[in-house]
Amino acid sequence: MAQFGWDAGKDAVEEIEVRIPSDFDKVMNSYNEVQKAQGLDLAKYKGKTATRYTYQITNYPDYDGTVYANIIIYKNRVIGGDICSSDVSGFIHGFALPTQAE
Repeated sequence: MAQFGWDAGKDAVEEIEVRIPSDFDKVMNSYNEVQKAQGLDLAKYKGKTATRYTYQITNYPDYDGTVYANIIIYKNRVIGGDICSSDVSGFIHGFALPTQAE
């Protein structure tokens, strides 16, 4: 996460196995658009089981709530992930730091 400018704890707050759905619904297609925008594509891994590591971000700009980085790994390779808030009406975006224009 440091390569994208994020400060995150050394240890994951969660580590779980996730199955990439064989068929993408509207929500999964939308999430995959976030992945494609950062040069990744979960469609290549449909039906596969991966591991999702979640880290707490401590330096999200201009936001006081809890923010997490989710990193999806398959065979020691990052295949997807996001930065998101834990708020119900929060946000989700790719790994890049948000710009002032957002």
